[in-house]
Amino acid sequence: MMFKKFVLDNEERSALNAISTKVFKPAKKVIFTQGDIGRNIYRIGSGAVRLEHQLKDGRNQIFAFFWPGDIFGTVEGEVYPSSATTLVNTHLFQIPYSQLRDLIQKYPRIQTLFLQEALKYTKSAEQHLLLATYPLVIKRLAGFLLECCKQKDFFDTRSSILTLPMDRKDIADYLGFAPETTSRTLKELEDMDLIKRLATQRILIHVEKIRRVF
Repeated sequence: MMFKKFVLDNEERSALNAISTKVFKPAKKVIFTQGDIGRNIYRIGSGAVRLEHQLKDGRNQIFAFFWPGDIFGTVEGEVYPSSATTLVNTHLFQIPYSQLRDLIQKYPRIQTLFLQEALKYTKSAEQHLLLATYPLVIKRLAGFLLECCKQKDFFDTRSSILTLPMDRKDIADYLGFAPETTSRTLKELEDMDLIKRLATQRILIHVEKIRRVF
């Protein structure tokens, strides 16, 4: 059930689940595009999504990654201000805005829960700003890897292996440096014995060592 962890009574939870549709999107699939009419809000069941904004010069700026449990799809002036794309095979819960508005009229507490999710997103945006403005590139990347390690669907605590859902260009766009810098900085972290690259997107992470160094 989509909202089983939310503090709702059975009636509220059932009503919210009743207007939610399970949707599967394969990897690298666009969910919505910047400027589209905002018809739905989404919650991730499994998988991962990137949010990006196209700048006036044509470049795309990735400013958020969403993980299982996260909600995304807020609108500005009835349109999506950014584009959302799956990073891996992703299961979503799709909720029509029109039905959600009607539901909130009947169950006001549901609006509070969505406001809590909005505050969670604001905190994530602040974390992104901190990471992207660290003067040392190696600290940016190390901090990003530690953030990814908080995602239990992608980090195996027993083996300490992180499977990144995004590629190195995505990481570079998110942290504000060139794609080549991602590879070079990963090598620096490996030379410091803080990580070990096992494959393109699989990394053995020495979490405590990184925390001590940075």
